[in-house]
Amino acid sequence: MRRASRKLTVLVSLDVAGYSRLVEVDERGTLAELARIRRLMLRPSVARHSGDLFKTMGDGALIEFPSVEDAVEWAIDFQTEMAAYNAARQGEPINGRLGIALADVFVQGEDRFGAAVGFVVRLQEVSPPGGIAITHSVRWQLTRDLAAQFNRNEWVELKGKPGELFEIWLWTGLDPGGDTEPVPFGYGHRRRGEEPASAPAAEVQEERAPARGDQPSIVVLPFDNMTGDPGADSMIDGIIEEITASLSRVRDFTVIARNSAYAYKNRKVDVRQVSRELGVRYLVEGSLRKSGNRVRVTAQLIDAANGAHLWADSFDGVIEDIFEFEDEIAMKVTGALRPSIWDAEIAHARRKRVGSMAAYDLVLRALPHLWAHRRDDNAEAIRLLDEAMRVDPGYPRARAIAAWARAQHVVYNWSDDLAGVRAEGDRLIAEAAPVVGDDPTALTALATATMLLFGDIDRARVFIDHALALDPNNAWAWTRRGFVEAYSGDPEVAQTCFDKAIALSPLDPFSFNGYIGIGFARFACGDAAGAVHWARRALGAKVGSTWAYRDLAAFLAQAGDIDAAKASLERFLESRPGLTVPQIADSMQFVQPEVLERYLEGLRLAGLPDAPDT
Repeated sequence: MRRASRKLTVLVSLDVAGYSRLVEVDERGTLAELARIRRLMLRPSVARHSGDLFKTMGDGALIEFPSVEDAVEWAIDFQTEMAAYNAARQGEPINGRLGIALADVFVQGEDRFGAAVGFVVRLQEVSPPGGIAITHSVRWQLTRDLAAQFNRNEWVELKGKPGELFEIWLWTGLDPGGDTEPVPFGYGHRRRGEEPASAPAAEVQEERAPARGDQPSIVVLPFDNMTGDPGADSMIDGIIEEITASLSRVRDFTVIARNSAYAYKNRKVDVRQVSRELGVRYLVEGSLRKSGNRVRVTAQLIDAANGAHLWADSFDGVIEDIFEFEDEIAMKVTGALRPSIWDAEIAHARRKRVGSMAAYDLVLRALPHLWAHRRDDNAEAIRLLDEAMRVDPGYPRARAIAAWARAQHVVYNWSDDLAGVRAEGDRLIAEAAPVVGDDPTALTALATATMLLFGDIDRARVFIDHALALDPNNAWAWTRRGFVEAYSGDPEVAQTCFDKAIALSPLDPFSFNGYIGIGFARFACGDAAGAVHWARRALGAKVGSTWAYRDLAAFLAQAGDIDAAKASLERFLESRPGLTVPQIADSMQFVQPEVLERYLEGLRLAGLPDAPDT
């Protein structure tokens, strides 16, 4: 028996929002007007964009296009034309809803059949009136300018697909209103017509979700009042509350509620006793002193298991600015504690037997290899992260960071199979994104992977905005925000982000990445000499990393120091023989075209060929 013919194509589904209500109000007039729109606007515009309107039914239509670009350009043009049409007419507007997807369909004569057709219709149903809904697979094949017009991202449940979430992107440039409020990314999903989920409250919660596996926990104990003035207790309480609230936004460890910690006020207790009673691994202690209107707060982080002091610092301020002072202390303490606790946690994980390690421990062990920025280390990070996913398939942070590691393999020219690595990264992003929830570290990893693997700046911005909304003191997220701004053409804003990241966490093992970012931002501004300074500083901070010599070579060449540029390029190519300019361009497709061309020209001046030597 001959099998039915199939083909992969691009389908658009169209219907009219509120069609039943329009017909109820004026059936004859509505049907006549829709026929006129089909004859005078729909069919001619489809033909101009090489489409095939192969089916109409009531208020709906199905259209086939030879490419995603043809389909999307037609959709935007048609919705723009319909907006102008509605603005010039009297009465209730006629708003179309469009859905666009790749579809593997059965072909029978002029018709198209199959489950994929139903999927496109369901996709159209979640589009806002006057808007366009597309899948991620459509959006990432568009040109950068065209993709940027789809600036709302949602995870939705389609009719007939209960329990499944689908990632969609929406064009609402001419949104007429109605049910079109965006869902804050990561706060959950909704079916169309439901109220958006609420964003997480900023205040500290008395109950938090249980930590995964062996995730660390911390308590901020009441600080000692060394002023001799009982009135300073309220100032101390405010500082403790701000630090606890700030730490509670960090999903890398569990924070004990302030009310539980308050029970230890004015008590001299052993840190190991507090650890046993509250079930915590780390404690923050401190004190407050005052002289006139000036105050000094000292804080320290203690590992309760052995009493070791992991970090300490002091902060000076004035009473008149006490609220700003409290905010500053909370910000700096949070930024400093994250890398200090991670260092201790990594040391704990390394002491465990391999067979006893949970997914959390495997991710911790992978991080130093990820931060090393060396090819062999990155491969080991991937191995450990893949093992973490095997141990706990439901751990989204492992998948997100595994996607990041693969992105590094692409952008630092450590793989000859960019398509294969990108495909693996795409799969991991798709698996992690719907379930990553409120984990700023995982969201930052997804932003990094999305940007470096596919150059999708807008999607990366969605991830990073969510991460910073959850944890505004996350140095990693601010570093990644800096790269988003630098690569999308706003280097001055980028430098502000990098400066903030470094100020938040100056001892962070990943802070050298901020130096790389500042260097690139200076280069994007046209300051090649400044870019050279920061690239050299980054190489000094990360001994053994060679990929940054690529940046240094491009910066030096554009600064006019060709001999030094050639020497830097030689260092970069020692472990990457045979690389060419087009290969570098492919691995850096996330950079704004004009800046990328200057970068590539710098590499050409340093001696990188456009084609392999023969």
